[in-house]
Amino acid sequence: MQITWYGQSCFKITSGDLVVILSPFNKKIGLNPPRGRADIVLFSDNNGSEELPSFEGGFVINGEGEYEVKGVLISGVSYYHGEKNRPRKSTVYTIEIEGVSICHLDNVSKSEVESILDKIGAVDILMIPVGGKHKFDDLESHTLNAEEAVGVVGEIEPRIAIPMYYQVPKLAVKLDGADKFLKAMGAEKTEFLSKFSVKKKDLPQGETKVVVLKLE
Repeated sequence: MQITWYGQSCFKITSGDLVVILSPFNKKIGLNPPRGRADIVLFSDNNGSEELPSFEGGFVINGEGEYEVKGVLISGVSYYHGEKNRPRKSTVYTIEIEGVSICHLDNVSKSEVESILDKIGAVDILMIPVGGKHKFDDLESHTLNAEEAVGVVGEIEPRIAIPMYYQVPKLAVKLDGADKFLKAMGAEKTEFLSKFSVKKKDLPQGETKVVVLKLE
């Protein structure tokens, strides 16, 4: 399978002809979302979903539950975050594709991820936010910062960790960069990849490997 990153928490996973889109965003954040055909589209945050891109033929999942679509197993666990007077619902998804378990943590805080750890299970690839607390459209999110993200990686113990939700050029949200997380993980010299290709048999053993993706 191949994994491509579009910024924030948005990824495209391709497996043969199968296309999965994770957590697409709208152009208000300053980046270009993926478009075109998709078999499965997973919305992490359904607030303002009418402004999000649509995908031709995509089976849309937007919230908690157990699903099986075209041989892909998907488990969603929802949580609420943001300001107390304006809580926002988001969903953490675990996807099993080609025998590989991928967990997408969306924009969780430390307390939120700890409250659902027992529901996540074993993880091969962890997509984890590292950019810290931020505000957009007057809504504040207490997303994992670098130190907290390192701690969560230590608790989940994935074979591969892919950082997301960090500062990139043109992003209209002010976040920390990925450098603090990479340094703490001993991965400062990690090569940035345009796409990440992986097979179950090639997953690393022992310590977690950090994979950093360039924007598509």
